Amino acid sequence: MNKVYVILGPTCSGKTSVALDLCESLGGEIISADSRQIYKYMDIGTGKFPFGKHNNNVKIWGYDLVVPGKYFSVVDYFNFASKKIEEIIRSGKMVFIVGGTGFYIDVLTGRQKVFEYEPNFALRKQFEEKSIEELLAYLKSIKQNLDSVLDVRNKVRLIRVIERELTKKSGSTSPVNLLKNVNFEFIGLKSDRNFLYEKTDSWADWVWENGLIDEVKNLINDGYKDTHQMKGLVYKEVVEFLDGKMSEQEAVQRSKFDLHAYIRRQQTWFKKNNQIRWFEIKDKKLSKNIQNFVLLR
Repeated sequence: MNKVYVILGPTCSGKTSVALDLCESLGGEIISADSRQIYKYMDIGTGKFPFGKHNNNVKIWGYDLVVPGKYFSVVDYFNFASKKIEEIIRSGKMVFIVGGTGFYIDVLTGRQKVFEYEPNFALRKQFEEKSIEELLAYLKSIKQNLDSVLDVRNKVRLIRVIERELTKKSGSTSPVNLLKNVNFEFIGLKSDRNFLYEKTDSWADWVWENGLIDEVKNLINDGYKDTHQMKGLVYKEVVEFLDGKMSEQEAVQRSKFDLHAYIRRQQTWFKKNNQIRWFEIKDKKLSKNIQNFVLLR
C-alpha cells in the first residue's frame, strides 16, 4: 500500500507551512484540499501561500482550477486529486494532501460516500428564491442527519446538498470509485481557540493591508462580483466595504468574526475522525515532530 499523508486543521493553523517543510526535507508534492483555493484570481483572500514563506521548488496542485462562478463539485475535486495522487506516486515522490475542507478530505479518503450526478440548474434557480431558514427546514424533511453540512448559513452549499439528496433519491446517481492501493495517514494541527483566533486575526489584518482590496476590485472589474465565491469568507466583507455598506474597520471585524465561526465548524467536523494524530502548533519542535511521525509510519 502507498502511504499518502493528509495534513488538516482549522484555518490559519499553519498546514501549508508544515507541508512545505516536509516536502523540502523528504521530497514530496502538495495537493490542496481547500474548496476556495480552486478558484483563479482569488489568491490573497484564500491564503494560497503562507505569507512570508513559499518555496518555488515544491509543487502545489489544486490551485486555480476554475474561474469564479464555474461549477465545480466535490466529485470534480475527487477526480482531479485522485489522478494527481497516482501521478505523484508513480514519480517516486511523497504525497501530502493539505487543507481544511473536511468534505473534500473525507470524500477523497473514502470516509464519506459521494455520488456522481449532473447539475440541475433549474432546481437551483427555484431554491435560490428561498431563505436559509426555509432551505434548512426543507433539507431536514428529506435528510435526517445534517452533520455532513459544514456551513449551515451558506445558502449555496445548502442548495447543493438538497440537489444531491433529491438526485440520489431519484436513483440517477452512481458512487465514485475509491482509490486503490493507497493508505491515508491523518495529521492534524490543533491549538486552543483563543490562540487560533489571534492567529486568524493577525492574518486578516495582514491581507487587508497587503492587497486584498485591490484583488477584490480586480475581480469586480473582471465581472465576478455576483458569483457566490464573492459572497464567501473575507470577500463578502470587502465587497460590502467597497459598496459603502460598512466602514473598513467594521468590515475587517466582521470578517474576523466569520473566520472564528468557520474555525469552530472545522473543529467540529474533524472531531468525527478518530484516525487523526494531532500535533500542537505552539510546540517549537512541531515540524520535527511531524517529520519523525512520518518517517516512523
